[in-house]
Amino acid sequence: MEFIFMILSSLLFTIPNYFPSLFFLSWFAFIPLIYLIKDYDYSHSFIIAVLVGFLNSTFSFYWLYQPLNSTLKMPFSFNIFILFLFFLFSALPLGVWVLINKFLQPQNSYSPFTAALSWSVLEYLRFEFLNLNPFNYFAYSQSSFNFIARYAAYGGMFLVSFISVLIASYLVKLFLEPKWKKGVPLAVFLIILAIIPIFIGPQSDVELKQLKFDLLINNSQAKSSTFEEIENEIDNFASLLGKKKNKYILTAEDSLSFDLIRNSYYREKLFSQIKAELNGSYLQLGSHAAAAANYNARILNSLFLLSENLEVINRSNQELNFLAGINLKNKEKIIDFFEGYLRFNQGMIKKSKSTEIIEINELKFINLIAEEIFIPVISRKNNYAGNINLIINAAAEEKINSKVYNNLALAAAVYRAAESNTALIRAVSGGYSAVIDYQGKILVKEKLKNDLKSFNLTLYQGESYYQKNPTKIINIILIIFTVIAFVKIMIKLRKNLSSRN
Repeated sequence: MEFIFMILSSLLFTIPNYFPSLFFLSWFAFIPLIYLIKDYDYSHSFIIAVLVGFLNSTFSFYWLYQPLNSTLKMPFSFNIFILFLFFLFSALPLGVWVLINKFLQPQNSYSPFTAALSWSVLEYLRFEFLNLNPFNYFAYSQSSFNFIARYAAYGGMFLVSFISVLIASYLVKLFLEPKWKKGVPLAVFLIILAIIPIFIGPQSDVELKQLKFDLLINNSQAKSSTFEEIENEIDNFASLLGKKKNKYILTAEDSLSFDLIRNSYYREKLFSQIKAELNGSYLQLGSHAAAAANYNARILNSLFLLSENLEVINRSNQELNFLAGINLKNKEKIIDFFEGYLRFNQGMIKKSKSTEIIEINELKFINLIAEEIFIPVISRKNNYAGNINLIINAAAEEKINSKVYNNLALAAAVYRAAESNTALIRAVSGGYSAVIDYQGKILVKEKLKNDLKSFNLTLYQGESYYQKNPTKIINIILIIFTVIAFVKIMIKLRKNLSSRN
C-alpha cells in the first residue's frame, strides 16, 4: 500500500510537467505524501520522501540523458550511473523538507503556513548555495496558472512556490481534518490573492508600447550537408521571409546549417536573396558561426541582428549552458578536473552572463539563447534585466526531443518575464514558440514548423518590485521561518529537560 501511495504522489507531482494545464494536480500530491509519513518516525519518513523524489526525477528529467551523453565522453553505463546519482541528489530536497516540516508542525494539527514557509526557504537556500538541479522548482509546475505565476514580480519563483504550497497544504489540512470551517482560511487567502494585483498594478508613470513582429521558424535543424540541401534551405528561408508583414523578424537558434562567418559563398547567396525581402525591416538570424573568419576560430551559438542593408548591428553569443545554473562549492575546480572528459567550452559554466542591452528604435532587449532561459535574470547578486522592455529567447529544442523539456523551457520563460515585468518572445524550433506578456501570461503558444506568423505584443517599460527589492520578501520569509524554528527548538529542549528531571 505504501508503494501505491508513493506512486500516486509522484504522478500528481509530475503530470503538470507533461500537461501544464493540469497544474492543480500537484497541489494534491502532498496529500498521499503527508498521509504516508504522519505516523512514522523521522528516518522512515525521510526514506519515503526520497523515494517519491527519486520517482519525480525519473519521470521529469529522463530526457537529461541526451545532453549528458553529448556532454560527457563516456560509455552508456557510466552516463546512466551519473544520471542515477543526479536523480538521487534531486530527490534529497524533498526528503529534507519532510524532516523539517515534520519537526516544525504542531503536535495535534497541521499548519499550512509552516509547510509553505519551510518549502520556500529550502528552495531559496538550495538555489543560492547548493543548486544541483536548475529545473527542479515547484513553481515551474504552476506556470500556466497566471493567477499565482504573476506574483513572481514581487518575490520571484520562491514567492510563487510559497503560495502554491500554501494552497496545497490547506488541501492537506482539509483531508486530515474534514470540516468545512477549515476551508474558510483557504477561501479568504484566494480572495486576497485576487485583490492584491488590483491595488498593486503597473506604475502610472511607466511607458506602454505596442510591438508588431514576425516569427520565422524554418526547417533547417542544422542537418543540411550537401550543396543542394543548403541551397534549398536558402531558397526556403527567402520564401518564408517574403511573407513578412512587420518591421521586426525573429528566428530560432541555429536557423542556418552553414557557418555564417566563414562560409562567405553561402552567406552572399543568402543575402542576395533576402535583401529585397527585408525592405526596411530588421532580421535577427540564428546561426552556429565562428568567432572569427580564421580556420581555428571557436564555433559559437549566435544571434545576428541585421539591418535592412544586411549590416550586422549586433551579435549575441550563447554564454551559458544549463550547468551554469548549478551552484556548487568548488564547481570550477571540479569542472577543471573533468576537463578532458567534456565536449563543450568550460567557459559556458564559469563566466557570468553579460548585461548587454540591445537598442533598436523603441526596443531595448536582451537575448537569452537556448538553456540560458533557465538562469534567472534577477537574483540576490545580479540583475540582468536592467532597463529593458523585451526579452528574446531563441532556441532549437529538437535535439532534446522531449515534451517535458519543451514545457519546462516555456515555464522558465514565463518566470523570466514575470519576475522582471518584461514581455518575452520565444522563437523556437522543435518546441513551443510563444508570446508572453509582462505579467507572465502566455498569450500565444504554438509549435511552428517551416512557417512565418505575425503577432502583436504590449511592451512595459518599468521595473518590477522584485527587480528593485530582490531579497526583501524572501528575507521576511527567512526571518519568520527562523523565529518559528527557534521557538520550536526551545520548546523541544524544555520538554527534554523536564522529562529528565
